Amino acid sequence: GFIGFMISGSDVRVTAHYHGSIVGVTLAFMGMTYHLLPHLGFRKVTGKAARWQPGIYGSGQLMHIIGLAWSGGYGVQRKTAGADQGLEKIEQIAGMGLMGLGGLISIIGGVIFLVVVYQAMRPIKN
Repeated sequence: GFIGFMISGSDVRVTAHYHGSIVGVTLAFMGMTYHLLPHLGFRKVTGKAARWQPGIYGSGQLMHIIGLAWSGGYGVQRKTAGADQGLEKIEQIAGMGLMGLGGLISIIGGVIFLVVVYQAMRPIKN
């Protein structure tokens, strides 16, 4: 998509681009899982957690991607860690902070997905 046109070099905009691609596929498979569970003999996925989960995961990943693209625009290199990243400017630090916060939110969304699917697949007690 759009981020692909912004790539010039080997910074974290590359990482933002492939995260965006993979997140779209992941959300599609999450939705397909919710749809297929009742057809495979499990309970239908219902409840607030199931309704909110894709939004939590997706918004967390969107923050993650924006943070990476932002940081890459300020020269943060990919495949580096710690002091080698060279996070010297406030813009670089803020972008990577947004990336980290978005990653945390998307992890929470992923855990909610696992819990919702587990509850739908759990055997019914008589």
